Amino acid sequence: MIVPVPFTDNQRFKLRPALVLSNDLVHKTGDVLIAQITSKSVSDGLSFPLSESDLTIKLPLTSYVRVHKLFVLEDELIKGKVSHLKEEAYQRLIGKIIDVIS
Repeated sequence: MIVPVPFTDNQRFKLRPALVLSNDLVHKTGDVLIAQITSKSVSDGLSFPLSESDLTIKLPLTSYVRVHKLFVLEDELIKGKVSHLKEEAYQRLIGKIIDVIS
């Protein structure tokens, strides 16, 4: 999905990709739990690479989920959807997030 991310001045924002992690129970509140997606490869153990086979639609750039950059956002701020993460990849990603927080 595409979400607005504010600049430090909170006056302007930039549209950035993100991955929805939350389920319907959270969505009923009007919120979504998201993780940042970036095209920058970082070798710090906190990136989850998104391969073509993990997604329903290929992303324009090689991308990585930053497993420590998690946010709650009102669902009305979502500006668009690009692709979906397949279930097997989603489970691997959740496992990596659990490793980071436990």
